[in-house]
Amino acid sequence: MENLSKINELTDKLDQNPSDFKIRRELAIELMESGYNEEALKQLYYLLKRFPEDSRLHYNAGIVLENLKKYDKAIISYQNALNISPEEPDFLYNLGYAYLQLGEFDKAIPFFKRVLQLEENDANSYFNLGYLYSKKQEHDLSITCLKAAINLNPQDHLAHFYLAYEYDKTGKRELCKQHYEKVIELCADYSWAYFNLGSIYYEEGENDKAKEFLQKTLDLNPKDDNASVIYSKILAKENRFDEAIMLLKNALLNNPYNGDVNYTLAHYYKETGDQEHYKYHLKEALNNHDSLSVSIKQLKLEYEAVQ
Repeated sequence: MENLSKINELTDKLDQNPSDFKIRRELAIELMESGYNEEALKQLYYLLKRFPEDSRLHYNAGIVLENLKKYDKAIISYQNALNISPEEPDFLYNLGYAYLQLGEFDKAIPFFKRVLQLEENDANSYFNLGYLYSKKQEHDLSITCLKAAINLNPQDHLAHFYLAYEYDKTGKRELCKQHYEKVIELCADYSWAYFNLGSIYYEEGENDKAKEFLQKTLDLNPKDDNASVIYSKILAKENRFDEAIMLLKNALLNNPYNGDVNYTLAHYYKETGDQEHYKYHLKEALNNHDSLSVSIKQLKLEYEAVQ
């Protein structure tokens, strides 16, 4: 409400004196910070016609365009800002981040590196580099950057999360677990950390620990179908098929179009001798094969065999 009052006040002043560029600039910032992106952009473009060499105006236009998810146009604005002020870390960072948002990882990386040449303690740039190298499967570089991010900002739960992921990818399971545990310590409601720990313990055959973390995952995110499937497999191993079936039926209430849930549920019905539901859920798995982790060819053969 306070921001809206300020916006109205500035708008009234600008109506009285449209050539007051200081007021117009202040209004653009207020609109931007209050989430009125289209209105902010109009003011910024108006100012840019008058001050085309103002790098901060180009930069702010880029921020607004990013907020509107117009990343291609945001990139142009950031490039315009950098053409005027090529060594400004904020401009470099935001241009790199816009490329990251577009999935153009190779274009993004040099800008974060340049930020670090100018500001060697920029934890966010290290984190983004770690994330980008992770996406490029360059695990050693990713680990180096994520560790640097954590050294600068030990409370960054996302840096710990991605570092845990990288340690898992490189076979360093104990370090992986330590950092997932750190994520939970820093951000107790981050369900992905619980899920990943549950999955690891399931793979290692530590089913009691796996159930603990998978249950916490489902407490935080009841729509996590992958957690439901893995938890149900543990229940099935314990011959608790009724509970496994109920768990997956509940999962289908949230998302009836999950191929893996239907396929797994079909096999529990098969184990309990319920051929009708076995065939029904095989068909549902076939109809939703886009979310299926087993071979579609294998599933078709199985379905044809029970007709």
